[in-house]
Amino acid sequence: MEIAMHLFGVQTPQPAFSRRHSDCQLLSSQKHLHFATSVASASGLRCRIVQNCRSWRVLRVSCEERIVDVLKRNKTKNQICDGALNELTCVMKFGGSSVASADRMREVADLILKFPEEKPVIVLSAMGKTTNKLLLAGEKAVSCGISNVSDIDELSCVKELHLRTMDELGMDKSTVSTLLEELDQLLKAIAQVKELTLRTKDYLVSFGECMSTRIFAAYLNKIGVKARQVFVF
Repeated sequence: MEIAMHLFGVQTPQPAFSRRHSDCQLLSSQKHLHFATSVASASGLRCRIVQNCRSWRVLRVSCEERIVDVLKRNKTKNQICDGALNELTCVMKFGGSSVASADRMREVADLILKFPEEKPVIVLSAMGKTTNKLLLAGEKAVSCGISNVSDIDELSCVKELHLRTMDELGMDKSTVSTLLEELDQLLKAIAQVKELTLRTKDYLVSFGECMSTRIFAAYLNKIGVKARQVFVF
C-alpha cells in the first residue's frame, strides 16, 4: 500500500491559497490506494466526496480565527500528474486535538487505513495548541531581544512537543529539526525588526501544520505505507 500526501500550506488570510498541481506527484500503489494530505487548521473529521475534480468549488478552511479561501482553478494543465487528481474521492480533516500526541497520530493512521475503498485528501491541523503557542512566541519575540528568543517558554514547549512525539513514534528527530531551526531564525528576525506583520504572523503559524504533517508522513512510511509530503503555497 502506498500513499501520496499533498500538503497545501497557509500563506496569507487572503485568497492566495493556490495549488500548483505540476509540483505534486502521486505514488503508484499495488492496491490502487492513494491518499493526499492538505494542511489546514480544522476541527474533527469530515469527509466529502469530490464529484468533479476539474471544477472544484472554493473550499473554505478555518485557520484558527481566520478564513482562508482555498481556490481550485479550472485549468487542465494544472492537473496532478495528468489527471491523477480525478482519482481522489473524499476529504478527511483532523483537528489539532486529533494529532496532539504520538498516540493520537497512531489512531488517525489506523482510522485512515480502515477505509481502503476511499482515496481521500487528508487535512491535518497543527498539533494540540501549537498555533496559539507560536502566536504568543511571535508576540514575545517583538520585545524580548534576539539573545532572549531561545528562552521564550512557548517556543520551548513547541520544540519539546514535536521532538517528544518523534521519539515516542520511534523516528529520527531530524525529520523536524530543520523546521525547528527555521522557526528559531524567524523568531530572531522578528526580534531584530521588532515587528510582527500579518504576513509574518501567517508564516509563523504555518510551521505548526508543516511539522505535524511532516511527522505524520514520516510515521506512515515507518509503518510500511509509502507517503510523501508536498508543499504547495
